[in-house]
Amino acid sequence: MKSLIIYCSNYKKNTEKIAKIFAEKSNSELINIKDIDNVDIESYDLIGFGSGVYKESMSPKIFKFADKLNVRGKNIFVFSTSGIGMKFYNNKLIKLLVSKGAINKGSFACKGSFVAKEFTNIKLFDIIGRLSQGHPNDKDLRKAEEFIEKVLLY
Repeated sequence: MKSLIIYCSNYKKNTEKIAKIFAEKSNSELINIKDIDNVDIESYDLIGFGSGVYKESMSPKIFKFADKLNVRGKNIFVFSTSGIGMKFYNNKLIKLLVSKGAINKGSFACKGSFVAKEFTNIKLFDIIGRLSQGHPNDKDLRKAEEFIEKVLLY
């Protein structure tokens, strides 16, 4: 199976760490969205889309790119890193891809470290930021490995 991982990782490269695990374990081609030039999606059987979460959403770049693609009948999965590490951030992109005919094979999310004071003075985010320090950690990386193995078997 020929596979591709497309990711957007701007802030602390948290999402890039996960993307590299997926690429290594699935023998996938790995492309940072900023380096995408002319990708022939037709030649891939499985495509992973990943992004960090910025201002409560995945990167607009990943949505813009995905919206242009013909993914009808393609197996896809979506992944993200965020301060809280919740999969619900992936739902909007999954919905877009599925509406274009893609077959969703899974969704993965984990925490990614961030420094709250770089974005806001709201105390709650300071607490979340402190709890996210050191992520993705070894446990997150193991979970990423387990996830991609399941996607490849599914």
